[in-house]
Amino acid sequence: MKVPPRSTLVFDYVCALHERPRIAILPLGDRCAARMLLYKMEFDGPAFPFDLTRTTLLADVADMIAQGFSDMWNPAFLHYNPDEHRIYHRKWTGLSFAHEVEDTDPDMAPVWERMRKRYSARAQRFAYVLAHADELLFVRTGRGDRGSVEDLLTKLRWQCGEKPLRLLLFSEQDGSEFAGLPEVIHHNLYFNPDWMYADLGYWQHCTDVLQEILTSLGVSSRNLFWCPPTPPTAPAV
Repeated sequence: MKVPPRSTLVFDYVCALHERPRIAILPLGDRCAARMLLYKMEFDGPAFPFDLTRTTLLADVADMIAQGFSDMWNPAFLHYNPDEHRIYHRKWTGLSFAHEVEDTDPDMAPVWERMRKRYSARAQRFAYVLAHADELLFVRTGRGDRGSVEDLLTKLRWQCGEKPLRLLLFSEQDGSEFAGLPEVIHHNLYFNPDWMYADLGYWQHCTDVLQEILTSLGVSSRNLFWCPPTPPTAPAV
């Protein structure tokens, strides 16, 4: 919980914390829109693996989760494109990084090391949340076909065990494609992070839309699972 400095809050006891199911929100790409919206409503917390990447292929996302993100930051699979100032992944071709390189012609060795520290920590947080939250709400923006969504759900179920999970999917497409998938909640909406940076009013509007949707799903600051920045090593799930 974020509390302004020099402020006072008065709480009424409702129940023991372990008696209230805690719901974790885990963004799954395709860009940083979900992260930006959660930040605006102060639901963000520490970063997770997909928060500051671009993942255009949902099949890549599913495979990375199934593999425990191993090789995500492996220099053997990373390639820097100096013309686009972006790092691309050779194994998961839909994965790229635009927030890791500041120089026009960088020495990549320190970049690889920084990425190793950043993304191994984010992967550890992801595993910790899967192990300790009571329910999981995954948020994905960008189009996806039914087969890729079903594959993702299969891998998520395997990772989450018996825990309830839902996939909140935002994409400009007919939601009937996902009919019969009870875990999928589809909204025909597009959240553009570039427009958010350029227009604070648009950013706030998108935040209000997501806030209303989360409220309708029963997710609030009262039952949100907060991941510590440096959690202990999570057990296998």
